[in-house]
Amino acid sequence: MKVLVIGAVGTTSLTIKMLHKHGFEVAGVLGQEPINKNRVTGLSDLASLRIEYQGYKRINDPIHLEWADQKKPELIFAIGFSQILSKNWLQIPIKGCIGFHPTVLPQGRGRAPGAWTILDGKNGAASFFLMGEGVDDGPIFVQEKFELTSKDDAESFAVKLRQAIEAALDLWLPMLKSGEWNPQYQNEEDSSYYGKREPCDSIIDWSNSAFDIDRLIKASTTPHPGAFTFCNKKVVKILKSRIDKSPPYVGVIGRILVKNNNSYLVQCGHKTTLWLDQIEHESSEYNFKVGDKFGTFYQNIQDEMINKFIWAKNEK
Repeated sequence: MKVLVIGAVGTTSLTIKMLHKHGFEVAGVLGQEPINKNRVTGLSDLASLRIEYQGYKRINDPIHLEWADQKKPELIFAIGFSQILSKNWLQIPIKGCIGFHPTVLPQGRGRAPGAWTILDGKNGAASFFLMGEGVDDGPIFVQEKFELTSKDDAESFAVKLRQAIEAALDLWLPMLKSGEWNPQYQNEEDSSYYGKREPCDSIIDWSNSAFDIDRLIKASTTPHPGAFTFCNKKVVKILKSRIDKSPPYVGVIGRILVKNNNSYLVQCGHKTTLWLDQIEHESSEYNFKVGDKFGTFYQNIQDEMINKFIWAKNEK
């Protein structure tokens, strides 16, 4: 069975590997070549796979449609990229276009599904479906679910997702190759959608509870840019955290209360505290200390102005 693959990231290359494993002919790969590579999480070099390749910046440009149409594929696998295929793509393959989404569809359709799934504290899935003109709403061929715990973050999510993709394709591809074609329609009554996320959406509001901040940090960590805060007018990136379970401390929201080696206990809202286990200051030589205060950039400026005013008054 001749297939084409469109994609950009590690899940794309894994799908190609699984297609080869089960004897499918991958006749060509369309790989995203973004202008700003930092804006594509987990970008994979699909040109290095020794398969006929064409790069794209806008997948719906006529040159890519013409290139794909000349291949006469039976199927197109569109895996791991954020651009929306035009309806012209649906008419190219003999059988159809196969889409992929890492949530338990019909829940969690749309953008940034990995981050939103962790934020929501839900489980994930490797869901392969027949694409239509809607958003992740086509009938499902196979769905391999996986459990996420309170300790999982974006990094462990990616590991579990890869395992689920392998399990799903090991189950489904032999059936597909034998001619089985029986996708199951999604239940629209259970559908939900996720919206777009940007790096600025990972700025920490320390007045939130330690639980909510911990979720944000876990959803934003590697391979994503990370959650952010500010200290002394500089950007601070926070990559690892854990909720404090010791007797409660009481302090000023956003201020470091305790330092334990390279971990820092910070006061959060709702009288909760959070351990930060991996943090990076904009100035790599900066040493965090008890009493340092995290907040928004403007809040730090306001704190400095207030402190200057108070000290000036006291010195008179």
